[in-house]
Amino acid sequence: MNLLLGNLIRPWYHGRMQFPRSLLLATAALFLLPRPAAAQSENLPAARPDNSIRVSLESAYEAWRRAMDGGDLTLWEQTTAFSRQIETRNRIVSQKLVFPQALFDDPVSAPQLGGLIALGVLSTGDTATSTYFGKANFGGEPGTALSDNLLVLHFLREEGKWKFDNLRIVKIGNDGEILLQIRNSDFSFLRGEEFQPAPYLPPLPQPVETPAYVAEAWIDATGHEVKIHVNGHLTGTFKNVKASELVMGGVKRGSNQVRIETKLLPEGAREGAPRVEVAIYAAEDPAGQAQRVFHFKPGAVVPPLVTEGFVVE
Repeated sequence: MNLLLGNLIRPWYHGRMQFPRSLLLATAALFLLPRPAAAQSENLPAARPDNSIRVSLESAYEAWRRAMDGGDLTLWEQTTAFSRQIETRNRIVSQKLVFPQALFDDPVSAPQLGGLIALGVLSTGDTATSTYFGKANFGGEPGTALSDNLLVLHFLREEGKWKFDNLRIVKIGNDGEILLQIRNSDFSFLRGEEFQPAPYLPPLPQPVETPAYVAEAWIDATGHEVKIHVNGHLTGTFKNVKASELVMGGVKRGSNQVRIETKLLPEGAREGAPRVEVAIYAAEDPAGQAQRVFHFKPGAVVPPLVTEGFVVE
């Protein structure tokens, strides 16, 4: 599951395609960076503490975890947010894998909440997060040392019922300040963006079919926010990062279209000068050699919107 951000800051890749195996649990790994808590945007609904729903959220998560452990597709569909169901199937199909077999073949296990310390729940009413501290076990090799980190579970409320959406691990490393805050029951760091629920229920993605070519996009969005669609399907939105991402629906044999929306960030780049570069690599066999089929590298002036076609033979 890229941990969806696990491929940050790598050189442009010209060899075999490297799809992260942790895609299927929809997990991301983040590092907690010291910074003041961001103020809530006036245009977004405010997330508020609401520990009254923690039991309901944990029940939803445990039911989802049982479905994953037991390979129970019916229970998985009952406990997983609908938008996540479509997104998960799209990811599997886009890699030319078989759904739902590939979903339950994922070697990464969902961690149990037993032994973790519940820190707090944030909710907008339709979306929520529940955050925990401790040694979350994703089913590694026996004897593997586990580190203390923060586990953030994300939920969506559909038809009055909470459904599991995704989870994130926020790595705290040797951050003594955070550990001291936790020991002192000071959870003010939960105001950070890493712990916020989605502001709204997400739009439902369009289902995709098995592609002719499996594809990855490689993005340098230094100092920019870059949003990419390929053949009408959202690949992702990337903010001030270098990253790679699976192209939903892959690419077709023949004509394809890519749409790139770019916005310069007022805070500027974390490293170096702002720049944008997008490349798409494709392979008929996911285990085979990938070829670059599209490349976008503007000059000093980055257009806010570009729509271009490319052909794959």
